[in-house]
Formats: sequence, C-alpha cells, structure tokens
Amino acid sequence: MPVDVLPDAEAVGAAAARHWLDCLARRPGLVVAVPAGRTPRPMYRHLRVEAAGRRLSFAACHVFGVDELCLPGAREGYFWRQIREAFLDRAGIPPSHRHPFDPAATDLQAMCDGLEARIRELGGLDLAILGLGPNGHLAANEPGSPLDSRARPVRLDPATLAHLATDPAAPGPVSDRAVTLGLGTLAEARQVLVLVTGAGKREILRRALAGPVGPECPASLLQRLPAARVLADRAAAGSD
Repeated sequence: MPVDVLPDAEAVGAAAARHWLDCLARRPGLVVAVPAGRTPRPMYRHLRVEAAGRRLSFAACHVFGVDELCLPGAREGYFWRQIREAFLDRAGIPPSHRHPFDPAATDLQAMCDGLEARIRELGGLDLAILGLGPNGHLAANEPGSPLDSRARPVRLDPATLAHLATDPAAPGPVSDRAVTLGLGTLAEARQVLVLVTGAGKREILRRALAGPVGPECPASLLQRLPAARVLADRAAAGSD
C-alpha cells in the first residue's frame, strides 16, 4: 500500500486536496464520501481556496458523509455541519448532491439502507476519504466491526468518545450512538485515501499497515485494498 510521508498536518491536507482535485478533473461528477473532525480540516481549507478561485467546478460532485453522531434533539448532524460549513456551502455543491445521514430518523437502519441504495444508483463511490481513529476505527467502524459490514447504527467505544471530547469544536457531551458507512461499503470505493497525523497515531498506523488483518483493528482492512493510499505526517509515520 502506498504511504506518502509528508512534513506536517498542513502538508497532508494540501496533498489530500490535490488528490480530490485530480479526481475531479478526470470526473466532474465525482462521488465522494468524506469525514469531519480535526485531521481533514486543512484539506477543507485548501479546497475552499480552489472553490473561491473557480478553476474547477464542484457543482456536479455528489458528497456523502462517512459517519455521524446521533445527538438528542440535533437539527443537523454534528459531523455534517462541520463538513457543510468548512466546504460544501462554499463550493457550489447543490443540496440535491449532498447526501448526509439523518441522525434523527425514526428508523436508523432504513435510513442507512437508503444511503447505500443511493450510492449504488450513482455507480458507487469513486473516492472515500478517511481518518484513522486512535483505536484503529475507520469512519465509526469500531474494533469488532465485520470487515464486510454495511451502513448501520453503531455504538462508539469509550476511547472514541474521550477523543471526541478533546476536539475544541466539540459541542459538549456527545452521544455514544452513531451511524456509519460500513467497512464493506468503504472497501468498494474505487479509491480510498486515509489521512493520518500526529504522534498519537503512530502505533495504530503501524498496526493497520503491518499487523494481522481482522476486526480487532478495522483499519487493517487497508492491507487488502489495492486502491488504498495513506497520507501521513512525519510524526505519525515515525520519521520525525
């Protein structure tokens, strides 16, 4: 699996943005699943610059979220709001091309099934962009998730909740209920790009790339994906 080691988190974000733009140049109607959180924020900053310059149009893109928290009483998904404010609202992507989870849905599994169906209708994901969780999760697929899992409701591990709480953008206490694209769904993307930054991710990145493949470390699935690529900063890669 290709691993690009870059100087810092800002360089990882810039490289991820360039990859998205290269894909967009080849296919204006790119179907992409994207994350929220700290790691992709530099990527969205670089994409905003591109959108402001109007060198490429994002209007034909279809964008899905990779996961979402189910916060009681939330009018909009916590992760999706970050993505919308950081990029979607500034990129001219029409509402009909935005495909968020609905964390307030009465039947969460039916809602997830509908997103899976929409991905199939669009011909599948061209690109899935992911972060790497401290415990090896991809999207909200926590340790123990089946490698062939589909979109579904999940419970977050205490370690994940603790990590979320350290984000300055956290809205306060977060729920352990979430919805996520499954590992099987993500594995079917034509390209998978994983962004990894910070020394705290060094050991789990090593396990993901060189450890046994199995549900205990969901990110180990990347070893089986020929179209997966990792962008890591020096701190995460152990070359600082």
